[in-house]
Amino acid sequence: MKAICLKNHLKEAFNICEKITGKNLNLPILNNVLISSNDNRTLKFIATNLELGIEIEIPAKIEKKGSMAIPANIVNNFLANFPGEENIILESQNENLLISTANSSSLIKGQSPEDFPVLPKIKENKIYKIDIKDFLIGLKSVWYASSVSNIKPEISSVYVYSGKNTPLTFVATDSFRLAEKKQKITFEDFQPVLLPFKTVAEILRIFEDKDGELKIITDKNQINLETKNIKFISRLVEGVFPDYQQILPKKFITDVVLEKNIFINALKTASIFSGKLNEINFLTERGDQFVLKTSSAEVGEHLNRIPAKITGEEIKMTFNYKYIFDCLSSISSSKIVLRFSGEGKPLLITGIDDTSFQYLVMPMNIL
Repeated sequence: MKAICLKNHLKEAFNICEKITGKNLNLPILNNVLISSNDNRTLKFIATNLELGIEIEIPAKIEKKGSMAIPANIVNNFLANFPGEENIILESQNENLLISTANSSSLIKGQSPEDFPVLPKIKENKIYKIDIKDFLIGLKSVWYASSVSNIKPEISSVYVYSGKNTPLTFVATDSFRLAEKKQKITFEDFQPVLLPFKTVAEILRIFEDKDGELKIITDKNQINLETKNIKFISRLVEGVFPDYQQILPKKFITDVVLEKNIFINALKTASIFSGKLNEINFLTERGDQFVLKTSSAEVGEHLNRIPAKITGEEIKMTFNYKYIFDCLSSISSSKIVLRFSGEGKPLLITGIDDTSFQYLVMPMNIL
């Protein structure tokens, strides 16, 4: 194989692929990227860890067709320190890669491309199309609420579903909190999927700076996400996501409306004085004052009253401030509402002007 391409295109391809290859001692071929040329205009790069797979195409001038398997981390490190030449020549020599420019040449040892596994393919099911940014916003809005433990894989994931009268919805929970984001688009016969937490992290990394249309193709065990030059493949989590609708509170005893930025700054200050459990006390006082109170034996005490519009009963409850803080960047409104459903019951947080996102968090029981 022999091809000429731009350095920036090559760097982007290897940077994306390297994160998926990792280090596999049992199957060393998986530490490589498969490079191939099927036509005269593009180079194809494939990487997989058997859970995830990526296929990227970049423009190139193909002088000789072929394929090779090259270690991703070595090439990526090499390109990161490569001089400023724009055009790079890639040429296979037996199982090795010769990288050359007008002023330099380097030989990197590879492996037989015949040993590289074939990426699984989904049968041509229905294709769902969505703007990439809308899909990423859905994931970003909720994925931090997923469980980091693999004991229950169904909650170490993001649940995505839609229906005839149900917009595309993203949900995540770790059993202490739950985040839900609804997008405006609706897919009538969309097959619900459980995206593994690690898969979501890779999706956000790979597609973060991409624009345009995203194609979604699913079956029972796998999801494909495709753009013009990227195909991303992942296994899905097997299992059933909790029926979270039944735990969403229907009645509230107190509503507190706050300026989001004022609340964020108050939380940041209060967190300095919080204890090892990240606890923070919320209190309401007459005269529309919302109180944040924290203390720790090591640091001291802190109390802050911020203006609010309060309706309902007086409350005094304790929460993990990190759980509260995590959700606030997912709310687009300048004002938020904290809806308390009673002692020992969950708090619901949402925006005043945009209720497409809602967040449920359980209080702490501090003895």
